[in-house]
Amino acid sequence: MQSILARLRDHRQPFDILGLHGASTALLLARAVEALQRSLCCILPADDQLEVLARDIAFFSRVPVLTYPSYEIPPYTPLSPDPATVCARLATLYRLRENRSPCIVLTSAEAVLRRILPAAELDRRCELVLAGEETDRDSLIASLVASGYQTTEMVRQEGDLALRGGIIDVYPPVLDEELAGPLRLDFFGDLVESIRLFDPLSQRSRQQLNESVLLPASELLFPPVDERAPLCAAVDAAAEAHHWPTSEAMALRERFATGQRFPGMEFLLPLLFGGRQGLSSLFDYLPPQTGLIIAEPHRVDQRMQLVRERISANHAEAVGRGVPALPPDDLFLTEEEFGQATGARLLARLPQLPDPDREAPLWTVATGDHSLLAQEIDLQRKKRGLLAPLADRIRGWQEERGTIVLACRSARQADHLREMLGHYQLQSTLLDPPFVAENAREPGLVHCYPHPLSRGFDLLDERLHFLSAAELFGDKRLQARRRGRTGRPEGQPVAIDQLAAGDVVVHRDHGIGIFQELVNMEFSGQHGDFMQIEFRGGDKLYVPMDRLHWVSRYQGLTDQEPKLDSLGSQRWQSAKKKVTDAVWKIAQELLDIYAKRAMRQGHRFAPAGDLYRELEESFPYDETSGQAKAIDEVLDDLTREQPMDRLVCGDVGYGKTEVAARGAFKVIEDGWQVAVLVPTTVLAEQHAATFRERFAGFPVEIACLNRFRTAKEQREIVAGLASGTIDLVVGTHRLLSKDIHFNRLGLLIVDEEHRFGVAHKEKIKKLKATVDVLTLTATPIPRTLQMSLLGIRDLSVISTPPHQRRSVKTFLARFDQLVIREAIQREMERGGQLFFVHNRVQSIHRVAETIGALAPQARIGVAHGQMPERELEQVMLDFQKQRFNVLLCTTIMDSGIDITNANTIIINRADNLGLADIYQLRGRVGRSSRQAYAYLLVPSLDHLTADAQQRLRALMDCSELGGGFKLAMNDLQIRGGGNLLGVSQSGHIAAVGYDLYLELLQSTVADLKQRATAGEQADTLAELDPEIKLRVAAFLPDSYIADTSLRYHAYRRLSALGTGGAAELVDLEDELVDRYGPLPAEARALFAIIGLKQELRALGISKLEQAPDSLVFSFVDRAPVDPQRILTLLSERPARKKPAPRPARLTPDQRLVVPLEGTDDLFDRIRTVVHTLQGETP
Repeated sequence: MQSILARLRDHRQPFDILGLHGASTALLLARAVEALQRSLCCILPADDQLEVLARDIAFFSRVPVLTYPSYEIPPYTPLSPDPATVCARLATLYRLRENRSPCIVLTSAEAVLRRILPAAELDRRCELVLAGEETDRDSLIASLVASGYQTTEMVRQEGDLALRGGIIDVYPPVLDEELAGPLRLDFFGDLVESIRLFDPLSQRSRQQLNESVLLPASELLFPPVDERAPLCAAVDAAAEAHHWPTSEAMALRERFATGQRFPGMEFLLPLLFGGRQGLSSLFDYLPPQTGLIIAEPHRVDQRMQLVRERISANHAEAVGRGVPALPPDDLFLTEEEFGQATGARLLARLPQLPDPDREAPLWTVATGDHSLLAQEIDLQRKKRGLLAPLADRIRGWQEERGTIVLACRSARQADHLREMLGHYQLQSTLLDPPFVAENAREPGLVHCYPHPLSRGFDLLDERLHFLSAAELFGDKRLQARRRGRTGRPEGQPVAIDQLAAGDVVVHRDHGIGIFQELVNMEFSGQHGDFMQIEFRGGDKLYVPMDRLHWVSRYQGLTDQEPKLDSLGSQRWQSAKKKVTDAVWKIAQELLDIYAKRAMRQGHRFAPAGDLYRELEESFPYDETSGQAKAIDEVLDDLTREQPMDRLVCGDVGYGKTEVAARGAFKVIEDGWQVAVLVPTTVLAEQHAATFRERFAGFPVEIACLNRFRTAKEQREIVAGLASGTIDLVVGTHRLLSKDIHFNRLGLLIVDEEHRFGVAHKEKIKKLKATVDVLTLTATPIPRTLQMSLLGIRDLSVISTPPHQRRSVKTFLARFDQLVIREAIQREMERGGQLFFVHNRVQSIHRVAETIGALAPQARIGVAHGQMPERELEQVMLDFQKQRFNVLLCTTIMDSGIDITNANTIIINRADNLGLADIYQLRGRVGRSSRQAYAYLLVPSLDHLTADAQQRLRALMDCSELGGGFKLAMNDLQIRGGGNLLGVSQSGHIAAVGYDLYLELLQSTVADLKQRATAGEQADTLAELDPEIKLRVAAFLPDSYIADTSLRYHAYRRLSALGTGGAAELVDLEDELVDRYGPLPAEARALFAIIGLKQELRALGISKLEQAPDSLVFSFVDRAPVDPQRILTLLSERPARKKPAPRPARLTPDQRLVVPLEGTDDLFDRIRTVVHTLQGETP
């Protein structure tokens, strides 16, 4: 390789380098930058290679690696690129302008062709912010908005901007990976007091910075409003030159004049910067001496040719449909321009095979790859163990005095491998990356690095052998290990909905009214915030902020508007009493079921035995932490005497099936039977195949019972279940038929529970009393989720994604044939498969014809629920076996079908589907390490119903992995849910609203549980909500939290803490200080009052009032206060020089009156009294 580096230094003419295997390309680039001491740009065929090569280069060098991906949106389509991609590109462009030291730029064939904003414009739009320096806050905000930032209530993703008083939250493009994340700028006037990195999930600060550069968040940068006349003229000129329809041209002119960005605007970029002459390309941003290397040039040429053909075809189609479109040469580099840009810079090409038509000099690097070694390890794993073939190879290399380097994905994996190598008498050492040849020359040692390498290789001339654990073992388990037992999972907090003026709300005591606004008014001489609710007849109620938890948004089960109540009428009280009575009945029935289950002796399974350990070892992957925890919890439940009822909620593809397999095997090991209940026949076949493969080599008899089986086969299976010869049966609701009798049923596993109807659920419920039940789902239906939140069912959440799982890139688009054609073509080019969901059987074959016309090379299969069962199964199996690459189907495929090769899904009329449905559908793709894409098609982005907009927004928010649980919460809030026992309660929920109904049920269940344990005397303090009337201003000023919905959200959280703990209150105070700045005096008083409520509640004080010269504490009956402490207060005689201070007194109606002098600090005096009552020394 040294001779090649010397040749690169000469740079007489470009030459071809052959023989590079595995990750040796990364080593060559790393060494070349260090040898040449100048930057290199490497063009790769596809975007998905950029990250892999960047990570490999980091193994060999600390040289900065910048990636420049393409937008991944097809040309001339009405799609917006992913904000993260836009920001990654802009960050790379900026760093190229600023970076003075050599770096490596990795880009793709598609990315380099696109023309981009001029470098001068990017420089002009960057903002440097310094902590401790003055910056005009208003002009900074205006600049950020003009630079493409979207104002939101909370910052969650790149390009978001949130304004709160003196604090600006902004998520700029990331310039340094170690400082990735959104920023919080804390202003005092125009002085930037601090710059802090914060976590977008918790919204809490995590690190202080001295300075930051805020780049634009979009390439679509409009000139100032008063300078847009040339822009409008450019639109008019383009419309005339290209004969755009007048109506389209006028609409476009309006959008440009008002500075509106819209999907697909990227293809009108030249209009913003004076035509194609005003634009730049990536090559214009590269430092002058940058050398160019083209990897796999044949594939790069192919890809460029394909992109150019697609650009031409899409442009012609857009013009034909009358869509405003600029010529391709205005948007993309011509072949001649690309040749000129690369010619002088080209150093070398890295072909996989020699090109007979090319006359360039040819140099070869002697490298070897490890694909045969990986195969050998896999084949001999069962006979000789995982590492035996590798140990043989290492010993052979050591005899030749070679250097052996082992790249591991983590320090933990490195430790495991080192321990296992020790069993083969091979010594090893652990070194920090990057690899430096001088540090790894110790003979006889295997040098381990805790940094992954995509593929290994041998550098034969230097006797260097790089091994990749990822290539050799994949994600396979390296050694047995038992995880420590973990405690029960804690419930996750439910997000509180925001309120808008005009929303219907429920007040616990006064009924249903209309929320109007938060008002600040004077009361008893002090200002405070109140929630204004209007009732029937125009009556108004003003609710103080510490009582806000008594008010909730009204949510019924339908869209029907409820009747408003009148203030003071009996209607609400009688309705509430009726509901309360019904809730008591429901709660008692519920608790009765679960108490019977808790009391009844289920079967207590034995601890895991040797066979189970063998099964555990045969799992070829490392369990994720969430998966391991769920497995432990299931085993804990099985070895208890009470029957199990556990809900395992894991995102789609997060390994719930393995949790079920472990539980099932434990039951079978003890000689009991397992039934796996699934909603569809296709899923039954798939699960049966999975369990057969998983239990291969173990003495387990597995059957699959569904309507596909002949009558004779079904009779044999039914007989086998009755006699006990079948250990595990997978089936549809056919398993719930009356003729099914088990010999010894020990465990029922229910998969995709939300697909079963009420009748089937009732049958399952009857089984639950005695049989252990394990329910698996990615999106818990609201009913099951409510039960889990009520603490009646046990819940395991698997929220950790498997190694290398990526989130699904989701695009929301107007129905457009170009979008559909491009999505299909792109997936087929990757060799993958695609789902097209169209949920109307009547028109599904017409859609199939459309797809066939758009993509003639696609092999299309059609599946829907009205097809004969056997035909449907055949279609699904053919798709699994890749006999066709597009499956056009209804939502029948959303139940767990697992096709790892399917990486794109198009969902037509996504606005008509429920949130849970779309989430399940989207989960069918992205089940491998490849990037997956979801296209949600709607008729029009402008005319979506409010409900559909809310659903689709929630889905876009949940594009990160592990969003299923969060999504079910959203579904609860949007659609409401049935009650816990059936439809009979829907009228009661409509009467009081969903939140209050659930609150009543939860408190009733808790009350009944307490009565059962503590006898008839229930704890009245649990219901106590002390009323505090003090003459102080206690509220959150709008100058502190300007946004009404955020202020309301803070009030809701604060008022709920009146029944919480002191630590939670301190945590909320810290959070508000972090997000909004120091608390003003009124907010400090509010926190003090909420803190007092917590203490007064524990003392049984129902009310605290401030009279002109005293404090009045009202106690409940049988308050838990030692009488001796009250006597201490009554006999208190402060030593004062003033004559005869008035003593405290206790009135017959249990009110304690404590004198308050004008000089006393109010809160200090209250705390002194409270501490005395608590028995503490004040």
